[in-house]
Amino acid sequence: MADIRISKLVKLYDNGYTAVKGIDLHIRDHEFMVLVGPSGCGKTTTLRMIAGLEDISGGEIAIGDRVVNSVEPKDRDIAMVFQNYALYPHMTVYENMAYGLKLRKMPKPEIDAKVAEAARMLSLESQLAKLPKALSGGQRQRVALGRAVVRQPKAFLFDEPLSNLDAKLRGEMRFELKTLQNRLKTTMVYVTHDQIEAMTLGDRITVMSVGEIQQVASPTVVYDHPFNRFVASFIGTPVMNFITGALSRDEDLFRFAIDGGATIGLHMHHRQRLAATLGEGRVLGIRPENLSHAGHVATAASATRVDAKVDVIENMGDHQYVYLRIGGHPDPVVMKCSSHHRREPGETIPVNLDTSFAHVFADGGEYAPTLTDPAGRIPASAVGALTAPCRSPEPWSTSVNTGR
Repeated sequence: MADIRISKLVKLYDNGYTAVKGIDLHIRDHEFMVLVGPSGCGKTTTLRMIAGLEDISGGEIAIGDRVVNSVEPKDRDIAMVFQNYALYPHMTVYENMAYGLKLRKMPKPEIDAKVAEAARMLSLESQLAKLPKALSGGQRQRVALGRAVVRQPKAFLFDEPLSNLDAKLRGEMRFELKTLQNRLKTTMVYVTHDQIEAMTLGDRITVMSVGEIQQVASPTVVYDHPFNRFVASFIGTPVMNFITGALSRDEDLFRFAIDGGATIGLHMHHRQRLAATLGEGRVLGIRPENLSHAGHVATAASATRVDAKVDVIENMGDHQYVYLRIGGHPDPVVMKCSSHHRREPGETIPVNLDTSFAHVFADGGEYAPTLTDPAGRIPASAVGALTAPCRSPEPWSTSVNTGR
């Protein structure tokens, strides 16, 4: 097994488009790393450069102790699982799984043993004699996994392998992939645009945008402590609420005056940089679960109670999303609450805004960094222009390299 080190990696196409902009990333041995971001962010291009399917324009990729920039894909000792399965339609499940081993001239008894073990691991024992057309989508994906598993590579690369499956199968396959990684103890790099896959599968996740890494950390850290507004908006369903306003201070209490609405107290723990921005326009970020109905939930010491008008209600079964209008603020604010809290559109209700885990962002831009992170996590040079990478040890974020 091996770690993967990416240093100043660049991908520049002939038309002048730069898909990957000098990123640095260390994927640890035995780690399940997920690259996540919107379409066009560079995550798949990065994966294909690791696999050797895309030429590298600049920088270096090392797998284990070997730099692989000029190494052919077949000689990198990695296995890749694709979105479209890439199975041979005229071969049985057994033949598909065994094909790579046959090319390596492995003895048939050893091939049989490896295929049998992979088939048992993936519940494919009864499918070995079937052609791919006789299998369900989930079974085909298991065959693609099995073909990779039998090779026992140093690392597995996954290019959005679950995107063709329905919601139920995706849930089942997420469980199987994580179980497989726990069994094999192998380095895995997984590309997806689905934040649910990223949060549930990754030991750490790398959030990318416009060819740059925005944040690398464990799922919990990325969710609770997003590096900038882009990360805060991309991770979380529904997305974090962003409320525009201005900062003020009353002795030891910072306050946030919502544009066209109320003034709320800020009770997050890390506020060291707020004092330098008093009176300036800022954006408050608060998760939907940090809003609650004051008629059903007691107002905490870290919360401010405001009146809000119910706009739209989305019932999700055990919970609901209530879209609220606070004063004259131009955008609705989403509250996540129990479905048993019955309310009607047009009704005005009291709402608690708990700012314990809220964030204040430096400005309204998409890549504005948060001003309310733990002290020392973000270097001073990364505030505003974001020109410096953030390289702090876990549990906080690492390897932020935005180039902005």
